[in-house]
Amino acid sequence: MRGSPLVRAFIAFLAILALGWPLWRLTAVDEATKTAAPGATTEAPAAAAAPVREIKLQVTFTTPPKSFSIRHLGREVWSDKNGKTEAEKTLQLPYPKEGVELQFAADFPEVAPLAAARLVLTDPQGDDHEKSCWGTRRIEEVVAFP
Repeated sequence: MRGSPLVRAFIAFLAILALGWPLWRLTAVDEATKTAAPGATTEAPAAAAAPVREIKLQVTFTTPPKSFSIRHLGREVWSDKNGKTEAEKTLQLPYPKEGVELQFAADFPEVAPLAAARLVLTDPQGDDHEKSCWGTRRIEEVVAFP
C-alpha cells in the first residue's frame, strides 16, 4: 500500500469542506424572504386578474342526492337540497384562459350503494366540458375544467 490512511482521510475531509461552502450558499435563506410577512404575496389574486364571465353548469345524478354544493375559491356558488336527478344553473365566475377548478360535494341516501354525478360546464366560448365523479354515500372532489 502506498500513502498513509490519515493523509487520505485528511484529503477527503478537505474535499468535503470545499464543497460545503457552495452547498451552504444554495440552501441558505435569503434575507428578503426572512423580512417578508408570512402569507404576503407579490402577485395579484387570480380572481382579480380573470374577468367574470357567465358559465352554465349542469349536474346529472344516477341517484337523487340528499344535497349537493359547488364551491369556487372557497366560496359556495351553488347548493341544492331538493334531491333532483338533474339541475342546471348559470354562474358568474372569473374564468381565466387556464380554466376553472370547482369543489364538488354531494351526499347520497344510504340505500344508494354507488352513485355518480356528471358535471357539464359550458365555458364563455360555448364549448362543453364534461367530468364525472363516483362515490358511495358522499362524493367530495375538486373538478378542473379547462
